[in-house]
Amino acid sequence: MTRGAATVWTMSTVFLVTGASSGVGRALAQFLTRHHVSVIGFDRREPPDREVSHVRCDLADPSSIDAAVDRLDGQVDALANVAGVPGTAPAETVLAVNFLGLRHLTEALAGRIRRGGSVVNVSSSEGRHWVAHLAELRPLLATRTVAEGLRWCREQRPDRPVYDVSKEAVLAYTTASSTLTWADGVRMNAVAPGTVRTPSLPDVERSTDPRRIARFRSAAGRDAEAAEVASVVAFLMSNESRWVNGQTLAADGGVTAATTWAALQAR
Repeated sequence: MTRGAATVWTMSTVFLVTGASSGVGRALAQFLTRHHVSVIGFDRREPPDREVSHVRCDLADPSSIDAAVDRLDGQVDALANVAGVPGTAPAETVLAVNFLGLRHLTEALAGRIRRGGSVVNVSSSEGRHWVAHLAELRPLLATRTVAEGLRWCREQRPDRPVYDVSKEAVLAYTTASSTLTWADGVRMNAVAPGTVRTPSLPDVERSTDPRRIARFRSAAGRDAEAAEVASVVAFLMSNESRWVNGQTLAADGGVTAATTWAALQAR
């Protein structure tokens, strides 16, 4: 797909990372800067790492996203959509940040990502059942704006956690959109982590069925460190993954494999 694109690990490489002030986003920014990549962080808060250029961006507000994109000077080599909020936040905020704002930013950057570049969307293991729920997700995916998506949320009032819906929508969007971005020389993939040791983990625990978290931890043996997920995202952003497109990598310590095998054994 690269059609002659240069390896991205160079001093001239520019990667855009949302949520770069904490958690997996910060770990990713640190990983990239150690490899001499210029990182632009889109976040409401300024990243504590001085090597990261900060552009204020509220992913729940499309006007803030547009203003942030307008501040960019030139093109970027890759985009990592890492920012997210847990299920303890208001439902509309969860959907806006985790999916609708992610989509708005990605599409606002169309034409600003260099040929041979990459988009990586960080979802969650909670989104892995998106195919089974595709009929419910289709009307949400068909919305064109953040406002339309929020109206869908108010009118439909999903009977499942909106956090799960938002993460499923990210994986469905990634799969569908990858076929379009590929034609423009840009790959799109997703990473689906399990539980990760970040500042938002207590909120994740409060908003998730404790039995589900217990199963995750039993299968994986522990929670992931943010850096362990960040390195997977970095791989998908780099030219080393240039022939990977439209895929979801489950960075969950084997939880997906364990639950899939258990379900098959029970048949």
